Amino acid sequence: MHLKLKRPGRALLICLACWPLGVRCVNGQWPTANVSALKGEMKVFEAVIDGTMAQTFAPPFGLLEKTQGTYLPGFGLAFSLEVNLYPMRVPTPFNMAPLSKAEVEKAQKVKQDRIVTVKESVPRLLADHAMSLRDLGQNDSIAVVVHLFEVRTGESKFPEQIIVEIRKADLDEFWDKKTSYQDLLGKMKVLEL
Repeated sequence: MHLKLKRPGRALLICLACWPLGVRCVNGQWPTANVSALKGEMKVFEAVIDGTMAQTFAPPFGLLEKTQGTYLPGFGLAFSLEVNLYPMRVPTPFNMAPLSKAEVEKAQKVKQDRIVTVKESVPRLLADHAMSLRDLGQNDSIAVVVHLFEVRTGESKFPEQIIVEIRKADLDEFWDKKTSYQDLLGKMKVLEL
């Protein structure tokens, strides 16, 4: 029996035959870093971030999502976690009373203070502990993305994420005592989304 393929069938067959070649090329360009060693270092750094944030944001609802790290070829490492700025009472069928003005004002103040705390603690954390990421390439970057959980009670003036990014080379200069902590802060990118 002879199978005759039409144009779409041939194209599909050719794509399937060539697909492993394309994957091999992409894999050939991948990391310059020692990925297997980097995985272990990432786990340690994830635990350090979790410990720092757990101390910063009190239980029971401070750290909502444990830190997850990933290696992105061409960029470096990205760590992501979610924290609750301030657990607020949510009206329920058992307590329909709306939030009082005092509750809202207190929550706003605490949230503002905690955002400042995140923006101060993450750069310090990178300066003090990212040294453990020895197998990351010199030209790679490290980013920590803190997702800020907030129960929306109308229009919010707070960011949903705070991202702190720094190049590994800049951290190495700091660890080698070639630059001060203030100079390092000047090289860090802090973005609020």
